[in-house]
Amino acid sequence: MDSTYGSAFVGLIVSATLYGATILQVYLYYRNYPKDARFLKFLVCALCIFDTVQLTLCVTALYWYLITNYNNPSVLNQLTWSMELQTDCNGVIALLVECFFARRVWLMSSNKYLVFVIVTLAAMHFVLGIVFTVDSFQLASNTEFGNLIWVTSAGIGSAAAADVIIAGSLCFYLSKSRTGYKKTDSLISTLIVYSLTTGLITSLIGVVIVVTFATMPNDYVWLAFFWIDGKCYVNSCLAALNSRESLREKASPQDGSFLQLSRVQATTSTSDSPRLAITVHTDTVFKTDYTESSPSSEHPILELKRESFMAH
Repeated sequence: MDSTYGSAFVGLIVSATLYGATILQVYLYYRNYPKDARFLKFLVCALCIFDTVQLTLCVTALYWYLITNYNNPSVLNQLTWSMELQTDCNGVIALLVECFFARRVWLMSSNKYLVFVIVTLAAMHFVLGIVFTVDSFQLASNTEFGNLIWVTSAGIGSAAAADVIIAGSLCFYLSKSRTGYKKTDSLISTLIVYSLTTGLITSLIGVVIVVTFATMPNDYVWLAFFWIDGKCYVNSCLAALNSRESLREKASPQDGSFLQLSRVQATTSTSDSPRLAITVHTDTVFKTDYTESSPSSEHPILELKRESFMAH
């Protein structure tokens, strides 16, 4: 019981805790970003709905095993519909989140081939999740989960690969945008940390799922991490959306203007000596998601810093 439903119960507790964080982030999002584009509002709503359904299915499954059939050990090896369907909710969540971050990669790189690879891997994860669900309905008991090792490894592996590519791509293009200015480079470093955190956490959990499923298919250690993985996807997306305001404040001085160097003039004591004036115009350009009121107000992804120098 400890390695089966005990592990699943621990995973459910952690998953429910992360679900609480999801609800808080959803509330903060709709309160702080009422002018966001409709597709972003729809994305947040869809993630919240699928996350709620997934947690409900998990609770229903464990309640049936541990409460409804208490003192009836013969049902512990049986499969219930709620246990089998919850995997598809995580598949939809991962697909939505990875497409969201794939769009960010597109905004920064305009590399359609890179985005195609990411979306293809995300779609593979979703499709193989459906295959896993269909095959699990045909299993006689949960002791036969080992027969699905190929679809599990391929599906979770595809998602992990997509996460790594997303994190690596964002970090690469952000690093290319370094300018030498402390304030701007500090913002870029923060964005790089965010990108690494959101991508590597889900990819590492995916690796753990594959390893535990391959080595302990009849235990539910892998299932506990699988439940947690879905919640990490949702929270990573919501955290990216909710962090925009703090990053925007960090990108701009307190007066709300962008970084600009004032004119510097070199003079000598001789009035008719030639003067050299160097003006540095600095524009910081951000690429953002679209809102209803402005064409640019998503997560401030730094794209380029242009400088023009004039000497006269």
